[in-house]
Amino acid sequence: MGGGATQNRPGPPGHSTSVPTSTNLPAQYSLAKILGIWAAATLPMGLGYWVITPAVADGPYDTVVLATVTLAAGLIWQFVLAMLILWREEGSIGRSAMARRLWLQVPKDPASGRPRKCLLWLLAPLGIVFVLNMMHVAPVIENLQQHLLPGPAPLPFQKAETLFSAEVAPQMEGAWWFLALFLTLSVFNVFLGEEFIFRGILLPRMQGVFGSVDWFANGVLFGLYHVHQPWTAGGIMLTSGLIMSLPVRRYRSMWLSVIPHSIQTVIVFGMLLGLMRGTA
Repeated sequence: MGGGATQNRPGPPGHSTSVPTSTNLPAQYSLAKILGIWAAATLPMGLGYWVITPAVADGPYDTVVLATVTLAAGLIWQFVLAMLILWREEGSIGRSAMARRLWLQVPKDPASGRPRKCLLWLLAPLGIVFVLNMMHVAPVIENLQQHLLPGPAPLPFQKAETLFSAEVAPQMEGAWWFLALFLTLSVFNVFLGEEFIFRGILLPRMQGVFGSVDWFANGVLFGLYHVHQPWTAGGIMLTSGLIMSLPVRRYRSMWLSVIPHSIQTVIVFGMLLGLMRGTA
């Protein structure tokens, strides 16, 4: 799954042998720059969740609302950060610059480098694997991680049962503004924020440091980025590495991570819709 161009060596008539070359490899980041961008995306999330929210919130309902606001703000900042980097590197934040730099394009054949719309069918198995991992594999890894490396307990926002508690659920009924806030958070969570930074800005420029395992390193960084929910880091590393970063790296299309990543939003949206209607 090399990231460079290819050159042809002489071979038998009618036969061409391609070997990797770095001729057209985009300028790669240093380790310091990779970690710097990671920190710029990570620190605001931890600050909002672990410092601002507990200091200001009073009770589970306030915690749910304020944590959602601070996380949304952190994700919006990631989009701004991605656009600043894109402008600095490409001199534009237009559609063509995004498609080229962030791999926001149709998947490409790894052998020929040509766009292949038929490769979008990969989204079906990727989505299935994502759901199976979310339901069965990630919880096991999360429990193992908590057993081996006990960490801080989630704030009430991170506990699904809090939303359905007697204290919070009645206040959510008819609170359509909260649903709008959640959708805003989600758009930046699964697309404009996290994906732009990790699969768009970082992944195409990590091969110079990590070589052919750049996708794995990207998954590790994405897991460690979740300082706002560190108990999920292990499971997220597996998900983001194998199910998201690897396909994106191989086929050079961010859509192969954005769409599977969106599945969790659909599930939570259904739960919140029930709360808004008072039927949950």
